[in-house]
Amino acid sequence: MFSYPVLLWFFPVLGLVVLIHLINMFRHRRVEWAALEFLLAGYRKSRMRILLQQFLLMFLRILTVAAVILMLAGPKLDGTLTGWFSGKPTHHIVLLDDSFSMNDRNSAQGGVPLFEDAVAVIRRIVDTATRRKSNDRLTLIRLSRAAAVEKGEEPDLAELLFHSEDLPIIRNSLESLHHSQSADKPEQLLTAAVELIRQSNTRLKPLVYFLSDFRRQHWENPAPILKNLEEIRQLGGMVRMIRITDKEHANLSIDHLELVDGIHAADIDLLLDAKITNHSREDVDNIPLVLLVDGQSQSVITIPKIKSGEQTVPPVRFPVRLNSSEPHRIEVQLQPDAIPDDNRRFLVADVPEALEVLIISSEKRVPATDSSAQYIRVALSPGGAKSGIRTRVEPPSFLAAQPLTPFHAIFLPDIPLLEPAAVKALEEYVTAGGGLALFPGAGTNLDFLRNELYKNGNGLFPALPIAETVLEPDFLSTTPDITVTAHPVFRLFGEGESPLLGSVKIERYIGVELPKQDELSKQNELPEQNKKTAPDKTENIVKTPSRVLAVLRNGAPLVLEREYGKGRTVTFLTTAAPVWNNWGRGNPGFVVVMLELAAWLSRRTSEAFPVFVAEPFSIRFDPALFERNIRILPPSGENIGNGLSLEAVLPNDADALAVFSRTDQSGFYEAVLKEHSGKDVRRLFAVNVDAKEGETILADVTVLSDILGSVNQSLESAAGFSSVTDFSGEQPLSEILLCAVIVMLMAETFLAGWILPPVNRQ
Repeated sequence: MFSYPVLLWFFPVLGLVVLIHLINMFRHRRVEWAALEFLLAGYRKSRMRILLQQFLLMFLRILTVAAVILMLAGPKLDGTLTGWFSGKPTHHIVLLDDSFSMNDRNSAQGGVPLFEDAVAVIRRIVDTATRRKSNDRLTLIRLSRAAAVEKGEEPDLAELLFHSEDLPIIRNSLESLHHSQSADKPEQLLTAAVELIRQSNTRLKPLVYFLSDFRRQHWENPAPILKNLEEIRQLGGMVRMIRITDKEHANLSIDHLELVDGIHAADIDLLLDAKITNHSREDVDNIPLVLLVDGQSQSVITIPKIKSGEQTVPPVRFPVRLNSSEPHRIEVQLQPDAIPDDNRRFLVADVPEALEVLIISSEKRVPATDSSAQYIRVALSPGGAKSGIRTRVEPPSFLAAQPLTPFHAIFLPDIPLLEPAAVKALEEYVTAGGGLALFPGAGTNLDFLRNELYKNGNGLFPALPIAETVLEPDFLSTTPDITVTAHPVFRLFGEGESPLLGSVKIERYIGVELPKQDELSKQNELPEQNKKTAPDKTENIVKTPSRVLAVLRNGAPLVLEREYGKGRTVTFLTTAAPVWNNWGRGNPGFVVVMLELAAWLSRRTSEAFPVFVAEPFSIRFDPALFERNIRILPPSGENIGNGLSLEAVLPNDADALAVFSRTDQSGFYEAVLKEHSGKDVRRLFAVNVDAKEGETILADVTVLSDILGSVNQSLESAAGFSSVTDFSGEQPLSEILLCAVIVMLMAETFLAGWILPPVNRQ
């Protein structure tokens, strides 16, 4: 087989070599001369030897010209001859992109998924390699397995022989292959191949096939890919980049699904936001979007139009009401399109019956009507309406005497003096993820704030209290006393000045000094002895800088937020009751802010992190209540019997931890925990696809060619892939022939100089 068989038509040139040689032999004129008769007699005796030398010289010249023609034609050897010349069998490493974009339908190939076209290319490779009588081996790595292979796990197929009992295994494995719902990461596939080549480079010659759809988004930063391609080449390997499709189809994806910030509780109206992206080059009109709650269709919204490459702005908003406090399965669905995997989005809404809010009052269990605690309590249950919040008023001694974990948020109005045990209980509560609202009052002790709550920046209070300060009235300016920033607590007011806040007058507030960033960094550095002992968990919590949420017209901060461990604090530097201000006296803005504040403080940090396919999710529980063995039930459709068994570990902290990593499919995963009493407790987890993978726009061929050309790599098409004429695993003889040409030229020069005597030139 030859790379350029057309050059074989130059073989008739070999006749010219013979002709020139014969002409050189018979071009002399015969001249009779007696003196030469003696020499002719000697010539007749050595004639046979001279003819043999001449024919040998002619044969060397013919072979040299033939070798040059063959070298340019690029001959290749297959079969066992390859092993004789190369010394090593070929290691066929197939890198298969099985991301869910490969579930796109290739209309040019009969409407089958692109993944099936890729598998067909692998079958062609196997068929050709099987016909080669060699010891070549096959390794197959799917994208969804690349990360595991990098960590040392076995590939899908590992160095299987084409001629042995391995061949049925190869063919059966190809029949059972199916696409995954993972997102494409080309560099991860190539990195796994590099590791394999390093391990087998001494005994196998690597030939890598990279099969993918080559979407534009994956080639916007090609540097990691090119680095891996160059590394494979330096390790002696070859790479064939094979593009499975050259067709694009319109595709929509659901990128985002979440409950709108607010009070999340059972039997109240909630709002759900969904974001839809049009990944195609054309606008799409009249898109129906279906909302399902616990498997039942609840509402349908039709989106008039989504422009090419854009996302729905604002998000599509659904009203939803959850009638119970158990976890609910919420799902949003799009109509079928090119890629079905990103047409569904899942969310678990685990809402309580009501948000439990603890209000600390230093007066008595039932606070006075004009106290800060009473104003907060009434604001959280305005007019007796169902707000989704259940308040409980307790004295300061309650903080150290009772567990605080049942409460979603704690309000501390007028900040009374607290015992050290109460302060520590609050710190542990916030560190574990709780939310705390602080409101100083006329009786607040500033020394207590500085020494017990601020603690040089290590406590719950967000800034160093300076003094009770008067905000002087400004009768000439129309600037409102309060200006807010963009934050969920003030989301209904907008950023900057608000009409609802325009009538609020602030008379007094606590002036504070915000810590500088470099000072805060020093405070977070524990002394060496504290790092070793660490008697108090709160000492090891890294505190973040305070964020100013609202300022007064003189520029002083009025509302501060600070993250503390896993939780947060929000501090109003004026009273909740209309003592230092008139906010709570008939202003609806006060009620709105208190409700939003309770909702924001009740939100747990863990709810903000989505889980994607191929990513793990964690299950924490109290080992005193539950057994360590957990059953995991993946989404419906997976045949796994009673589920997957998972055993939790016991880290240093009090909670047991189980990590489930086999999230190969999007949908709802159910974790079944068993109490020591035998009762089952179920927890739900939503796993979604990475919707960015749904972008169907292909990388431009010219751009791809330029990128790959920088590392002397070309791009092939799956439709034009031929494993018969273009099989790169065959051993080319060009280098061997080049060496032969050099040797024959040297031999021809030596033989010609030995046969033909030198000519004396005058």
